[in-house]
Amino acid sequence: VLRLAQALIEECRLPVLGVGVASPGIVDISGTVLDAPNLAWTDVPLAALATERLGVPVHVANDANTAAMGELAYGDAAVDGLLVLRVGHGVGAGVVVDGHLVRGTRGAAGEIGHVVVEADGQLCACGRRGCLETLLATRALRAAVGRRPETERQAVLAALGTTLGGVLAPITAALNLREVVLSGPTDLLGGAFAEAATRVIRERTMPVIAADLQVRISSLGEDAVLVGAAGLVLSAELGVS
Repeated sequence: VLRLAQALIEECRLPVLGVGVASPGIVDISGTVLDAPNLAWTDVPLAALATERLGVPVHVANDANTAAMGELAYGDAAVDGLLVLRVGHGVGAGVVVDGHLVRGTRGAAGEIGHVVVEADGQLCACGRRGCLETLLATRALRAAVGRRPETERQAVLAALGTTLGGVLAPITAALNLREVVLSGPTDLLGGAFAEAATRVIRERTMPVIAADLQVRISSLGEDAVLVGAAGLVLSAELGVS
């Protein structure tokens, strides 16, 4: 990745403000990846290392948080209550309340991928069993649906969406969210999966909370993370929010 970034910087004919990096795991405000189980990274000073290598400012944030910033800036997302669920190699969430990204005590807000949903489930990269990520990461979703007939495929996705809805219902109630945006493979997250998640959230929260809730697929697709990473640079270097 650094070699690619260096090549792009060398080809650029205009001044480069900086580089934005969206990383899995818990990232502090200095751009250090405190813990990224799927990469086996602990206390990696990614921003500092990349800045030294590339010779331009490098800004690093959690990938789900970056996707949330992308949705806010370029996807017309709700600023008063938004959760972006990022599904890829792992599962994480970026949360925005009253226009502000929720970071948490150590920058770990939104790490719902490591909430245990099956006591005797599969071993997770974090060392525990049955984390949400073991069911909903892209690889797990594709393995679950396999080459099943379409009816069975939709039933499996609906069951997994029901599990997600159970995890998101208390979060939705606690924060009074307006939107849940699903960012990841649209063929898996749309349809029966999203519908089941929506149904469960509405069943398990007060009507006044659930009435305006919308669960939808990201309008930016995979670009949500990329444009959010560009936004990191614009915010840090130019003060553009």
